[in-house]
Amino acid sequence: MKLTDFKTQIGAIISQTLGDGLDLKRFDVSYAADAKFGDLATNAAMVYARDLKRPPRELAEQLAGALRAGLKDVERVEVAGPGFINVTLAQDFWAGELAGVTSDYARSELGGGRKVQVEYISANPTGPTTIGNARGGFIGEVLSRVLDRAGYQVTREYYFNNAGTQISKLLQSVKMEAGLAPENEERQYRGEYIAKLAHKFSDELRTKSDAELKKLITTEILKRYIEPAVAKMGINFDVWFNEADLLHDGTFDRTVELLRQRDLVFERDGAVWLKTGALGDAREERVIIKSNGDPTYMAPDIAYHANIFGERGFDYAIKVLGPDHIAQFPSVYAAVHELFPDKEFRMAGYQQMRIMKDGKEVKVSKRLGQFITVEELIDQVGQPVALFFTLLRSADSHMDFDLNLAVEQSAKNPYFYVMYAYARANSILAKAEAKGLKPAESGGELNAQEVAIVKQMARLPELVEEMAQDFGVHRLTFFGLELAKLFQEYYESVRIIDLPKREAEQKLYFVQRFVTFMDVYWSLLGIKPQKRME
Repeated sequence: MKLTDFKTQIGAIISQTLGDGLDLKRFDVSYAADAKFGDLATNAAMVYARDLKRPPRELAEQLAGALRAGLKDVERVEVAGPGFINVTLAQDFWAGELAGVTSDYARSELGGGRKVQVEYISANPTGPTTIGNARGGFIGEVLSRVLDRAGYQVTREYYFNNAGTQISKLLQSVKMEAGLAPENEERQYRGEYIAKLAHKFSDELRTKSDAELKKLITTEILKRYIEPAVAKMGINFDVWFNEADLLHDGTFDRTVELLRQRDLVFERDGAVWLKTGALGDAREERVIIKSNGDPTYMAPDIAYHANIFGERGFDYAIKVLGPDHIAQFPSVYAAVHELFPDKEFRMAGYQQMRIMKDGKEVKVSKRLGQFITVEELIDQVGQPVALFFTLLRSADSHMDFDLNLAVEQSAKNPYFYVMYAYARANSILAKAEAKGLKPAESGGELNAQEVAIVKQMARLPELVEEMAQDFGVHRLTFFGLELAKLFQEYYESVRIIDLPKREAEQKLYFVQRFVTFMDVYWSLLGIKPQKRME
């Protein structure tokens, strides 16, 4: 039985004992705050004592008795304090949990094979992929891996915004660089890459239409800057979707007509407006097509989801959005929900990330052409470190990326601290093999340190399911740091290869399972682990 199943069984026994007539969703079965209180705890007796008009400890004793009778692999069930019930699991339970660690560990049927489209990065193709895009890219990739582990069929997608106002401003900036348009203060984009674009397309800028130039320039940016950066991040998108296609294949017009049929759009001053107030927006109306015929950000986004839900058959889509787009999501969501009320449409938002060096922010300005690209960051610290550090804070919090710490290859660096635990476990196995020792077919009795490590490992299946539902993938780094701390202490206290052969090989079984577990952990992060570290 898995630890998560054990928690479920405790809840079921308590619910059965309490009987009908109560809201049985009010009590918790949680991990004990301190190992001295056991492994699991429930507050059920205190929650329902007043409803049942009984003293909490008296009710707790009854529930504890039911748990003792109904649970297997339990060392003890105790009542503590005003009526908490603490459950300590037996050695056999943890031995069984360890034996269940395979390459498929923490796989779940939560998703039931449901198709989910996860869209992330999706920056306008107006320049290189910057650190502003890195955070969303790593969050989206790890979330996709978690969803896959949780039993979903995941499609990773990059929405290539190659139409709209920003692309017009990009073209204008390139023309100014080439001397084909007067320089002015409204110039949106600068930098070396603009100069390179102006040089490469110097002939085309004089001979081709704006529509042709936009396609040439955005395609060049995609191939030269975006795709290499995405590959360097370790991301492999299943779909690259062009926004311009929505305008050309009729999806955009069909979507606006669907909104019109629901009396949600109207025309005024030559523009087309969406009645966002009728959809629950704080603003009563928003422009979706300007008077010059150009769509605003909202209209193509709504049409994009008409394609996702109406034409491609997804019933679940997740958008990983940065701070510039979080505020826009409710309006888009409301319109999409109006068109597709049976579909699930959710956002995983994230805040800004700053690069800090020597205690000071590294100033960047895309407008002035001063920015740190994803590739530059990865060249300095490596893809694994960049990913791990990006997940060291909750996505809804602003974060500082400490460049000094990231380049330090020591246990002070959180990534290396966790990787050292993995490498040390592998070094134990390698040294043991050199001495003719091999892991036993099964483990012996676990000591206290080994039980503590297995307890931490056993939380991963539940964590995977939680992250698949709340998108809090940053918890993987904290989970790994806690597990690494436990293993580092174990490594320092036990010299396995110096033990008698039978005992040593039983310990090697434990270490082997730990390595297998860590392989699963690193695969969730999308990091290729290092078996050896200098």
